[in-house]
Amino acid sequence: MATNKLLIIDGVDFTGYLKASGGYAVKRNDIDGENAGRVTMDMGMHRDRRAVKMELTLACRPLTGAETKKLLNAIYPEFVTVTYNDPRVGIRENVQMYSNNVPAEYLFRKPDGTEWWDGIKFPLIEK
Repeated sequence: MATNKLLIIDGVDFTGYLKASGGYAVKRNDIDGENAGRVTMDMGMHRDRRAVKMELTLACRPLTGAETKKLLNAIYPEFVTVTYNDPRVGIRENVQMYSNNVPAEYLFRKPDGTEWWDGIKFPLIEK
């Protein structure tokens, strides 16, 4: 797989939908157990990591109505299969993820009838 494919959702490449700058962020989320934290008198940090889940934050360039529809329908299912470029390990393929809270701001309609949308920024969170 080519490393220039940064965002593939259920087999469809959406890399070109992302902003050129600031459109792609990867974050590691540690899921700690109940014994994690500063729970002892010495106030030392105790870790009880149970899992690591990755989260992508994706911001799109302005999209046409057709592009917006295609993207929003792609991330609408409860879970989707994502391939993305992880800065720690490289390409991760077939990761089950979900999305929520996806805004889209209507920009305008061109005289030819083409609608444009902006402000589309959303998470993809590992299952």
